[in-house]
Amino acid sequence: MKKHCALVAAAAGSLALLSNFASAEDTTTPAVYTADQASAGAAVYAQSCAVCHGSALEGVAAPALTGDAFHEMAQAQQLTAATLLSVTAQTMPQSNPGTLTPEQYNQVTAYILQQNGYPAGPAPLTQDAPLLKDLLLK
Repeated sequence: MKKHCALVAAAAGSLALLSNFASAEDTTTPAVYTADQASAGAAVYAQSCAVCHGSALEGVAAPALTGDAFHEMAQAQQLTAATLLSVTAQTMPQSNPGTLTPEQYNQVTAYILQQNGYPAGPAPLTQDAPLLKDLLLK
């Protein structure tokens, strides 16, 4: 009986360990921008975006770009980082769309991702980065 209990306990422990390992793998978020890009993006955001979206991305005359409302919208629309970048580059700033450089749009997107808790990494965010289309915003 003791042997049977020990086997059951060992099996349960192994399953719990595997479950935790799988969960850890599933929650790994790819790093799709550099810290320098996000820093530069903060300056571009302050100059070109904050008047409508708020200095803390909280939304003023335009939707919030962080917080519960943003996350709910992103999940409902299954918004990816690629879509965020594309929509931003095509429609912002609202008063004069498409007037920033491609690098500035990359920087602003990096800043928005940073402010939403996505990690920085060694590779810069670019419009053709393959991971962007796979990164669902939550």
